[in-house]
Amino acid sequence: MVELDLRALRGLRLLRLLKFLRDVVPAIQEFRIANRGKTWRQKANALMNETPTSGRLQGQLDMVLIFLIILSVICVFLETVPEIAQPLHEEFHWIDLISIAIFSAEYLLRLYAAPEQAKDKTPLMARLTFPFKPNSMVDLVAILPFYLQFMISLDLRFIRILRVLRVTKLTRYNTAMKTFGLVFEREKRAFAAALFITFLLIILSAAVVYEVEHPAQPEKFDTMFRSVYWATVTLASVGYGDISPITPIGQFFTIVLAILGIAIVAVPAGIIGSAFTDQLRQDREDMERQIDDALADGVLTDAETEVLNEERLRLHMTEEQFELLKQRALEKRGAIADPNSREALVRNTAMMIEELEKKLGGVPLEEALDRIRGMAITEKQKAALRSLLN
Repeated sequence: MVELDLRALRGLRLLRLLKFLRDVVPAIQEFRIANRGKTWRQKANALMNETPTSGRLQGQLDMVLIFLIILSVICVFLETVPEIAQPLHEEFHWIDLISIAIFSAEYLLRLYAAPEQAKDKTPLMARLTFPFKPNSMVDLVAILPFYLQFMISLDLRFIRILRVLRVTKLTRYNTAMKTFGLVFEREKRAFAAALFITFLLIILSAAVVYEVEHPAQPEKFDTMFRSVYWATVTLASVGYGDISPITPIGQFFTIVLAILGIAIVAVPAGIIGSAFTDQLRQDREDMERQIDDALADGVLTDAETEVLNEERLRLHMTEEQFELLKQRALEKRGAIADPNSREALVRNTAMMIEELEKKLGGVPLEEALDRIRGMAITEKQKAALRSLLN
């Protein structure tokens, strides 16, 4: 057996990165070709956000960021285990530094590319309003603890809590959270009604149970706030058992709250479930309507295809689903997807001929030919028009 230095083996393991580079290098080349001629700001936007020119590189960058988020949060938890934290203290420190550097670069790139995401604002206003967006605030919280510790004295426990908040960055990469935001906005009145009923039940039950249980158990139901705690855990069907009524009236309210708790929890769950289904259906219908509008002239141009692709990326719709919707719309209208195809050219020519016939329908042939002679077009085009008129 040949003896090998352990450090050499660790070095050989780094060769695994070559497999990762094998996938990244072609993606970089594709990104450069797709964004050739674009400004640096447009390139930064394509790298940080999904656009038709993002390619595989943007998805690979997202995967790296997701990996770093999960790794940094796991390290925060492992640092609380003395047996692991002491021998790996330096490794944890370097992981945190690398994560902070990458997250900071990500935040600055998103800030730089902000005007591309807010076309209706000036570049200055787009960057001034960028830090106040929900996703931007989450990104800032992810890096803020590292810089705050150099400016002010902070409790280590507070810094650790802020570092754990990096996990909220995952909401940027989760489509379900965006859909949930839309669902909550649509059904906020129903949610508010359910919360209001819950609040009334908790307050009324807590008040009644406090009055009947305080004389019997002054050490447990010592204040109204303790009764509110009991009512909340009972209504939520948690039932820790640390506080429980012993009087008949108190036990009766416990039974009533436990039964109502099932219904109270079921109402918001039903609202969320049905609203999610409605939102997904509405997104699909909106996409179909956009495709149908784009095909109103019978041809799907490159510009229209780019807009539809942006919407597809926003909805995280697969290419197969998008092609299926497009095919249905094409069959419905008898339209042509490729504007440069022979069928598209023939259709466009026929449409132009029809338009020409409408405009020259009541004009005598000789007068129409005189008009053609005075047009600023080539001789071949004039000859083609004369042939059509004849």
